[in-house]
Amino acid sequence: MPFKSFFDEPENYKNRFDFYEEGGSPLLLKKFKETIEEQKNDIEEINISWYLYNNQHLHDYLKEVAATGITVNVITIPLEGYDHSKPKIIKSIVTGKKSNKSYTKYNLARIIYGEMYRSTLHQNFNLYIFPHLYVRSARVKKFSRGSLPYSLHIKSAYIKKKNGYLILLSSCNLAVRDLVKNESMIIVEDEPNYEECIKAFYENLIRNSINIKYYKSSLDTTCNTYEKLAFNFSDSIFITAPFYDNSANLLEKTISQYIISAKKRIIVCAQHLAAFNYGVNAKHHSTINKSDTRKGMLGEIITMANKGVKVTCLSQTFSPLSKDEKQLHETKYRTPVNTRNFQHFFSQIIKTENAEYFVNENIHSKFIIIDNTLIYCSYNFTPTQFIFLDNVNITKFKNMPNLNYSGIHCEVGMHLVIKDQITVKAFENNVANIKRKKETIQAKNFVNISSRQ
Repeated sequence: MPFKSFFDEPENYKNRFDFYEEGGSPLLLKKFKETIEEQKNDIEEINISWYLYNNQHLHDYLKEVAATGITVNVITIPLEGYDHSKPKIIKSIVTGKKSNKSYTKYNLARIIYGEMYRSTLHQNFNLYIFPHLYVRSARVKKFSRGSLPYSLHIKSAYIKKKNGYLILLSSCNLAVRDLVKNESMIIVEDEPNYEECIKAFYENLIRNSINIKYYKSSLDTTCNTYEKLAFNFSDSIFITAPFYDNSANLLEKTISQYIISAKKRIIVCAQHLAAFNYGVNAKHHSTINKSDTRKGMLGEIITMANKGVKVTCLSQTFSPLSKDEKQLHETKYRTPVNTRNFQHFFSQIIKTENAEYFVNENIHSKFIIIDNTLIYCSYNFTPTQFIFLDNVNITKFKNMPNLNYSGIHCEVGMHLVIKDQITVKAFENNVANIKRKKETIQAKNFVNISSRQ
């Protein structure tokens, strides 16, 4: 089959609050490994860009693969970007055995990074660091994972075969010390119009990364400027990166064009929904109009709902309006960082006759279904993802006065456009499954009830 889709969820595990040494989705890790095993004799090269890389089971497996002569390249973020907080006991999904001490994400990544830095044995295995930081406001608060955010937020793989290729895109980090959430993964095999873009992306990503053996923690990563590279997009795949000029701005236009083409339905599912009527916040950028406000992809969705298109929204985070139904306030929600943008969007979507809104704290998948087309994404639907600024210059941060930043603001992201109806139906079923769960709350219903009382 040219397309395969897989889904995982907390209900697949005995205790939803266990942290597994096999990572945030033992099922997807298993499917990842099975995919390689099925075609191992035909594989020449495995390229993986994974935001977090602290899964020892995955790492050990890739070492075994490299030992057979297959080239393995893993690109990830610096160790400084891992969370030091809240150490937890981890448990084996296979044996049920628990660790004798607690670990943070940082603890676990440090073991792997240290091994790859010191080892001379892994001749076909390369670990690369992509150190690009991205920020556009001097008011940003210090992050729990380093001072500033790293842009490599993607979880993907490009596997080169002797005859053909595989692309893998996942919502899950496979990171240890993540709880299992509602996750998904898509594998594309030997389909036309996908490979050229992703092959070029990995070549460019590795070229702009640093092999861990040459990476020093003292490296100055506050200057984040890259040579702007030419790139070609197909109708099947879109990639944003700081070395692809204007790519995030073009992404918003591309997504909006798909949305306004909708005839019957739009389903939007993501951890965060906030890309609505937002400014680019380009105070520290010399060439961008400071008053630039964008309607955003969510603004286009509201427009289409008002035209009669049925809209279904699902998100992990939610922020009740100030005088909402009491039941909303009594429900514990994961609150988005951009509360104002979310509330602005939600206040508009509840006014439409054709929209429904569901909240589930375990949602981590990111995708859009427009009529019979699936757009499967690595990114959330927030303003940050859709803004490319090529000359940010922040001499001093309000909350971190000793830190400065200059460079390109752009997150690394990807989406796949899939018209295969078996795959589209699988994601339809996944949406229906989430809507049925006892933890899922139909938020718009509460507001409608409140308005009638």
